[in-house]
Amino acid sequence: MQTLRDKKLFFIDTLSADASFVLQHAEQNEIITKREYNNLNHPNHTQENIIINLLDKVMNKGNETCLRFLQLLQHEQLQDNFPGLKGHFRPPQPALNEDSPVKPPDEISEYKMSSVPRGLCVIINNIVFKQQSCNRIGSEDDEESLEKVFRWLGFTVEVHRDQTAQQMKDLLKQLSQKNHEGDCFVCCILSHGGGKGVHGTDGGVVPSEDIFTPFSGTSCQSLAGKPKVFFIQACRGKDYQRPVKVQADNLEGDEAAEEAVLETDVVEMFTIPDDADFFVARSTVKGFVSFRDILSGSWFIQSLCKQLETYCPKGEDIQSILLCVNEEVSKNVSFGPQEEVDGKQMPVQKVTLRKKLVFRVP
Repeated sequence: MQTLRDKKLFFIDTLSADASFVLQHAEQNEIITKREYNNLNHPNHTQENIIINLLDKVMNKGNETCLRFLQLLQHEQLQDNFPGLKGHFRPPQPALNEDSPVKPPDEISEYKMSSVPRGLCVIINNIVFKQQSCNRIGSEDDEESLEKVFRWLGFTVEVHRDQTAQQMKDLLKQLSQKNHEGDCFVCCILSHGGGKGVHGTDGGVVPSEDIFTPFSGTSCQSLAGKPKVFFIQACRGKDYQRPVKVQADNLEGDEAAEEAVLETDVVEMFTIPDDADFFVARSTVKGFVSFRDILSGSWFIQSLCKQLETYCPKGEDIQSILLCVNEEVSKNVSFGPQEEVDGKQMPVQKVTLRKKLVFRVP
């Protein structure tokens, strides 16, 4: 599907030279039905419109149909009629024998994301803490942005505010015991945190194993094989990340040592169950603070919501979208406790997904 999407303009320009020829072969190869052929081959449609509608129809049928259509475009008759196709495909390889034909490599498939609703999105937002000086002013904006974007993406959204550590553990355990009928589960945790985990409003700590392990395939059967997505906005220490001067192709001296430290931090950041289908995005690497604007919300969550709104309609997968978040957040600068210290922030992800995760807008 990604190949069709990436080369859509090329296919429109090339195949519009003889749309009827393409339609006939698509129907003969059972990529479209006779009825679909008649609807697409409308006398009032231009050649270009016919091809656009055909490509949209094929992509709506999923990855398997997209692959069959791409294989059709590699047939000799199609390539003779549209010479421009020859430069975009390798010629099909002959079968070694009838029992073991050589098949072209498949594209990376996507997780199913078509149920209504898509699934459950839970937002745990700790704002008011037992120690009043720890209140997280501005987190209401993060909650509002997350709720808006995930409702738009077709999820049922639940918001739980001001949870103690034990309440958070109990809530996550209850959620893992639900019968999840949707295609995906999303959990957003907004709170203070440290090196050992996320803090409840009472100052207690919820360690990683109490957040992720309840949703492993063995603990939550209704989510087995489905993507489980966690977005966590919380500090993971008290240190400020310093800006690092980048010198291209030079990893010598002090700069090399600093980069190695950052790399180690990423590797040892936190654990998730030894299980598939998890995507965990955290606002910062281990040991460092996360920044939150008391007027507009946190750097990480606000960037996440903005990038989801921008790229989900374009069919980008979640890992590509988080690259944009990383890029945007890493450019921000804040002053630390001492005026001369610039504070930076670098989000980080841990992924055990087996397929592309694409949040298609309903």
